[in-house]
Amino acid sequence: MAYMKDYTETIRRSVKRDFAKANFKRLGQSPKVPRLKHIRRVVGMTDTSGYAKFRRLVVGKLVRILGRWDGGGWFVQFVNDDDRRALNRAAGWSNDKEVYLFDGIKLD
Repeated sequence: MAYMKDYTETIRRSVKRDFAKANFKRLGQSPKVPRLKHIRRVVGMTDTSGYAKFRRLVVGKLVRILGRWDGGGWFVQFVNDDDRRALNRAAGWSNDKEVYLFDGIKLD
């Protein structure tokens, strides 16, 4: 039975070495990309943004990031319903619209 103890110890060390070499990075958690579902404040907007004419209703507001668009924008939702209603009223949309695709915004 002495050989069995050496065998299990060898296996244990082998598995430990394999895990030491493994790379356990979290997928999608780049330091440049804010984590999803986090609340951020919009601090700026470019002049080429689709929402540039509504800048006063967007900049300075808290938004919840829902996801990233491959074309270079963010799917967001306003934290405060009053901010959402004000933007919908100014743009002539119904109050049912809750998710927005903001391009060219700067978040804190």
